[in-house]
Amino acid sequence: MAINFGRMRDCLQEFDFHRLFVEELGWSQPTSRQPVAMTVKGASCVRRQISQLAGVAVFEVVADDGRIPDAKTRAAVHKEIAALHHENLLIFLDAARTQSLWYWVKRQDGKSLPRDHFYIKGQPGDLFLSKVGGIVFDITEFDESGNVSVIEVAKRLRKALDVERVTKKFYTEFYDEHIRFIELIRGIPDDRQRRWYASVLLNRLMFIYFL
Repeated sequence: MAINFGRMRDCLQEFDFHRLFVEELGWSQPTSRQPVAMTVKGASCVRRQISQLAGVAVFEVVADDGRIPDAKTRAAVHKEIAALHHENLLIFLDAARTQSLWYWVKRQDGKSLPRDHFYIKGQPGDLFLSKVGGIVFDITEFDESGNVSVIEVAKRLRKALDVERVTKKFYTEFYDEHIRFIELIRGIPDDRQRRWYASVLLNRLMFIYFL
């Protein structure tokens, strides 16, 4: 399938990840979209499958406190889901659906190495789109039974999401600065407008920095 970055960008900005995977990336409908409550590390959350392909499941996860869980809780959530779906991609969201953390785990030499990818509403998203574009599946890649190898799906996830540590460190720090900046903004009472303003300003500063 031809990659339509315009539609993919719209899906990202609208936080419509179900449509992104099913309509733009060529993945299949989820086996079930029923929400499932979970409690791990003393934290409660709800997971909902949004897509799947060759047994690789994609879930949205929202914590009851409305915030993206910390690293230890994310690892615990992944462990519980991995017991049911060995290969998976988790998208942790805040309650307002303005922040997301895409969570994929690399398995190597008996170790689990989490890879975090932040996407915040208002970001241009070009770099993120280049990663997501790596997991597009064309209809010609499916066999006569309409299947694709789980090994191929896992390989593409790894290629798209197994980034260097320096990149992960950059986005972690960007996320932290974004949160701190929001708390310093005065004169914008609406929380969503305040987050949007912070995202736009930080992205413009980042653009100037890379120039």
